[in-house]
Amino acid sequence: MVSSVSKHSGTQVAVPPPVARALRNLGHDLSTARRMRRLTQEDLAQRIGTSLSTVRRMEDGHPGTALHTFLRALHVLGRLEDVVKVMALEQDTLGLELAVDQLPKRVRSASGKKPKERSSEAMVKGGETTGDDEFEGF
Repeated sequence: MVSSVSKHSGTQVAVPPPVARALRNLGHDLSTARRMRRLTQEDLAQRIGTSLSTVRRMEDGHPGTALHTFLRALHVLGRLEDVVKVMALEQDTLGLELAVDQLPKRVRSASGKKPKERSSEAMVKGGETTGDDEFEGF
């Protein structure tokens, strides 16, 4: 397990191997995207408003690099919207499944009483409907 020293508390924070691997892959892909656009590390640092050493650490997958630094780099590289799409709620199949599992089996009125049935006379006047239908409110 990789560990990183927290800037604010000075304590060691363990980074799980899958997270460390993802950071390394993301850093490598950022480096490749930067070079494909013919940008130097210095160019990228200047455009995202950070230091050259921060860009180097980011591309090396350093766990202490701030998320907003990655996001600014993705913005400069034209890839920010891809991250936003990945994190969109409609893409969260597990979260949606969990939410559906939590839905109540039935919904009762606030008073706990069954709603009164409308008589057929109240719903129909002289063969015409009064405008009320089964989808009232929709």
